[in-house]
Amino acid sequence: MKVSLVWTSPNPERTIAVAMRRCYSTKPIEEIESELEQKGPEYWKYLLGKAMQDKSLDVLEHFTLTLLVEGAAESEAGDIARRFPYLRMTRLQGSDWLLSMNARTLVELWRDPRANSFASQVAGELERLGVCPVFNEVAFGERAHAS
Repeated sequence: MKVSLVWTSPNPERTIAVAMRRCYSTKPIEEIESELEQKGPEYWKYLLGKAMQDKSLDVLEHFTLTLLVEGAAESEAGDIARRFPYLRMTRLQGSDWLLSMNARTLVELWRDPRANSFASQVAGELERLGVCPVFNEVAFGERAHAS
């Protein structure tokens, strides 16, 4: 099976950081965004780590991605889609699929032994393309780098 990134929401790590700060602040969104820009990616990493530690995974839902999955058997694709209802798969042709999900679902896939191999491929694709390295590091650690 081959996994290729087709699309991702822009600035996903910053978006997650904004969502995390907005949960605990009454400040206007523009003020939160300005503060986050000033503090930079290390602070975003802190907020993302806090979300993962506190299991506040709902903020991860603001990061969405679309993938092309080639060579996945219908039984395999169907099994993943049934166990993870927030993941959407559309058959393109034969064993090729278009898959859409958010980062919370990706983390849940990663944590499930039956879906970890697939999630590792997705994390590896994000790593290969340099997409959201802070998210990848916090959510998947060194294991993602080995994929």
